[in-house]
Amino acid sequence: MIRLEKVSKKLADFSIHEIDLEIRQGEYFVIMGPSGAGKTLLLEMIAGLVKSDSGNVTGVDSRSMGFIYQDYMLFPHLNVFANIAFGLRIRGKGKEEIGKQVRELALELHVQHLLRRDVRTLSGGEKQRVAIARALAIHPRLLILDEPTAALDRANRIRTRKMFMELHRRTGATFIQVTHDFEEALSLADRVALMMNGELIQTGRPDLVLGSPASREVADFMGYRNLFCGPVRDGRMRVGNTLDLEVPLGDSEFAYAALRSDDVLISRTQLDSSARNRLRGRITTIMQHASLVEVLAEVDGVEFSVDITRKSREEMELKPEDSVILTFKVSSVRCFEH
Repeated sequence: MIRLEKVSKKLADFSIHEIDLEIRQGEYFVIMGPSGAGKTLLLEMIAGLVKSDSGNVTGVDSRSMGFIYQDYMLFPHLNVFANIAFGLRIRGKGKEEIGKQVRELALELHVQHLLRRDVRTLSGGEKQRVAIARALAIHPRLLILDEPTAALDRANRIRTRKMFMELHRRTGATFIQVTHDFEEALSLADRVALMMNGELIQTGRPDLVLGSPASREVADFMGYRNLFCGPVRDGRMRVGNTLDLEVPLGDSEFAYAALRSDDVLISRTQLDSSARNRLRGRITTIMQHASLVEVLAEVDGVEFSVDITRKSREEMELKPEDSVILTFKVSSVRCFEH
């Protein structure tokens, strides 16, 4: 178990403030948050590379820890073989054992044909695999990854996620990874911690954090594209001049509401549904994404975003200026008073 107790650090005008966190042995733990949240600084304090101003980090054995930075930090004066072998050599392993382990790792990570190459000539994906091999060579019980997929294209990011899942399952090591990509966190993490402005905002299973964001800022970071605000009376939020939404909140002078785009149903006619929010609007824009279609519809001057499949769009023959009905449940709306 890795424990952080009241860990704080101030650097210039930025500070990490009293982080309390537990990371279980063998867990795939993801720290996420926007740029500048303090994620990398927190990783470096966990790893012991940066000393905290106050608080304690316990449960980390630096001798059995691997660290992979976003830019991989390969040794430019060493070739691929020597980079992978570096940790084994400083631990006094014999030449034969080093050669055997390096070749096995190179084969596993598909860099066996690169062993004599100058690392400065490698592509981003090749450098990443070499850095992973170097970290795994010492059989770490803790592997720390600082945004390791940030420089990769979408296809390589997906392949890398699969590789990390397989490595985690095979090694049984504790993985701690930083990312700003919530899709990546959903696919990899047993639990996530969300950081903003140097503070730990929310911790839990990624699906639960997605379903119950702690604030409007969290909802915005996690991709909620329907964000509204206004006063609430008798469970109805007034948005804009005339639109009322049924929300799960009592009276409030001012509150925020967040609604996921895939929690909204779009139809040409009224659906047979128990949902209490049924709004008639007009399609303004239709945008094709990689796997979904985003439909923007205006209701009483307020814009809503709805995600549907390409097949659904084709079946309904939706196009801009069409009149549609948006339907969603009160329980799908998350409300915040801050």
